Amino acid sequence: MRSLPLALFLALLCSYNFASAQTLNTSEFVPQLIRIVGSLLIPGKAASKKDQTLDVRIAGERRMLYVRDVKSLTSDDRDWPMLRNLGGFLSIIGPSPLLDQLKSKESIGLPLKIEGRLYMKERVLMLTDVESAVPQLQ
Repeated sequence: MRSLPLALFLALLCSYNFASAQTLNTSEFVPQLIRIVGSLLIPGKAASKKDQTLDVRIAGERRMLYVRDVKSLTSDDRDWPMLRNLGGFLSIIGPSPLLDQLKSKESIGLPLKIEGRLYMKERVLMLTDVESAVPQLQ
């Protein structure tokens, strides 16, 4: 008699777990690959009210990033709606050469393409690429 309630409990538990697994959204677990086009502002320079800016921390150093364009490279998400949940703050981490490129004085004020994996809950962008967004003359 005791095995019947146990069997019933296990059956219900398994069916609940199976139903829950069916409704999982994999986008919650796989961070989006995004591209931000913008420029790092000169430290101490205030951005205008109409500028779309993001307070970033690059390897512990605070900077202001003027954002011209944001695009997800792994979904159809575009522009600021994907960054609104960050609360205006983002930590940028990644390989030392990419961080050094962002932290260099030469990068301040220049248009940059910054790509990486966006971990929304942690408010972290893991860099995969940084390059100049200045149009190349041919």
